[in-house]
Amino acid sequence: MKRSIILCILLLIVLGMFNGCSKKTNSKDKNTFTFATWAAGTELEEFQAVIDKVNEEAAGEFKINVLSIPSDYYVKISTKIAAKNSPDFFWLTQELISKYAKMGALADITEQFKQSDSLTPDMYYEGVLASAEYNGSYWGLPWIANPIIVYYNKTMFDALGVECPSATDDWTWEEFIDICRQISGREYRGNTVYGTIIDGWPNIETFIWAGGGDIIAKDGESIILASEEAKKGMSYLQTIIEEGLSPRYAEVASLGDNNVWFEKQRVAMFFGGVQDNFETKVDKMDESVKFEIGYAPMPVCDDGSPWSFDWTASTVMAKSLEGNDLAYKALEAVTKAFFEWKIVPPVKGSLNNVLEINPKKEAAMETIAYIMDYARSANYVPEWSDINDKLWYNLYVSLLNDASFDYRSQMDEIQAYSHDLISKRKSK
Repeated sequence: MKRSIILCILLLIVLGMFNGCSKKTNSKDKNTFTFATWAAGTELEEFQAVIDKVNEEAAGEFKINVLSIPSDYYVKISTKIAAKNSPDFFWLTQELISKYAKMGALADITEQFKQSDSLTPDMYYEGVLASAEYNGSYWGLPWIANPIIVYYNKTMFDALGVECPSATDDWTWEEFIDICRQISGREYRGNTVYGTIIDGWPNIETFIWAGGGDIIAKDGESIILASEEAKKGMSYLQTIIEEGLSPRYAEVASLGDNNVWFEKQRVAMFFGGVQDNFETKVDKMDESVKFEIGYAPMPVCDDGSPWSFDWTASTVMAKSLEGNDLAYKALEAVTKAFFEWKIVPPVKGSLNNVLEINPKKEAAMETIAYIMDYARSANYVPEWSDINDKLWYNLYVSLLNDASFDYRSQMDEIQAYSHDLISKRKSK
């Protein structure tokens, strides 16, 4: 009997030793982390170089390993999360922050973010930072900003005798449309040209904001798509389509992507992200077809602000690492390293990085500096993917294909649909 008791005690001691060892390898004690990225090819090589530099500067305090997921990125990330095998760090675009936060996949980094002595909320452009916020908490660190600006063919404007827009001064949507009217249908370098090109880009938020409206209110609860302001914004899009100021939706693919129309000088103005590298492409053109690129901010919306849709992404941390200070330190270090890799860095006082990364953007700097104060994302909710499907298929594409489409009634229907989705979540 005594022997049995002694064996039991020894067994408990051994098990305790194993449990003690396991604590050394749990999420609180780990110092090697995996970062999942959608980068591939040359971008992956650049990404790896950034990570290598971060690891070198960490001097053994932590190490980050790269996990490349170049295809079906979000499907595979979601699968890993469901299998409780989430990468420690990964990228999320702005529209997915709320969804992943709601499903319990992300670490709440609010307190670490606010208490940091290296990267704090007040360092960010307000509109960019809002993309990483949900339910009053921060779930990621934005690492890039790519707001929309207006690229225009200054050479074409001059040849056709049309006054160019200013690099920083406000202009209205009515003025934008008037310029399109002055250009559309005229001959330039042997082709009939258009004022602009709308083919599903820019995204629908651009036009809804144009009238001073929005899709979802800032509270993340109220659906305001059916407001008269939002409908006024869509009327600007209807005018562009109805008057033929843009190539027809079905016609765009005849030259390739929409940006090709600008490169081939078939449209005078293009809504492009700051990252769009038209400068390099034009620089490589034959001298006989080269043209000068001009830059302007987005037209002023009816609420008085030149809101610019900003594509942004954040570095996020797995829920299992919540409260892990070393993991957060690594997340912060790699996020700051990205500021020196891609334009535009989403923090104030960093615009010099733009020219260091891409010197060809020098002529655009006035406009970039101006528009960053107005860069913003939509007010995203976890149900956004379903709402966006309705906005795209039932509203945007329908109007692009038929300028007489009753978009006002459709906006009413999508508002009701969206309201029901959010109400179901709130009632659970």
